[in-house]
Amino acid sequence: MDQPTKETSALVEEPLDSMVNDSENLERTMSLLTDDCTWVIEPGATEYRGSKEIRAFVGIAMPGRKHDERHKIEVLNHFADNENLCVEYTHSAVITGKMTGGIKGTLELGAAKYCMTYHIKDGEFDRVHEYINSPSVWLSFLSPVALKYLHWQTLRNLSRTADSRGQ
Repeated sequence: MDQPTKETSALVEEPLDSMVNDSENLERTMSLLTDDCTWVIEPGATEYRGSKEIRAFVGIAMPGRKHDERHKIEVLNHFADNENLCVEYTHSAVITGKMTGGIKGTLELGAAKYCMTYHIKDGEFDRVHEYINSPSVWLSFLSPVALKYLHWQTLRNLSRTADSRGQ
């Protein structure tokens, strides 16, 4: 694996800082992605293509959880070369009910682990793959259901936007 250049190292620091310190900032997240970026989420192989679809997805997912001192994202490990970034993290959050059909609660730190891989192209990320894994039987069962519900909400919002524009 090649050592990252200074430019790549600076690019790598941005999503790490954003995850930990500014994860509710949609514009900051979107500024890291190419307009034709592809974002895939596992389990379920849900795929979003292009900034319009990714913005709709992230715009629904972000208000579905909140962070505070106790509920946050903790980066466990990361590594990068000049073409790829891989980040392993755990996520704790207050579930607001906005994405879960009104169901509120908390996701405790370590209840699920995530791995995000980013492909780097011309100083931006053009592919993101997000993998979610949980040792909890309940979360392993509910994650694909929640992700499909999120996908349905995203497609519904995209359809409404297209309908309102007469497309």
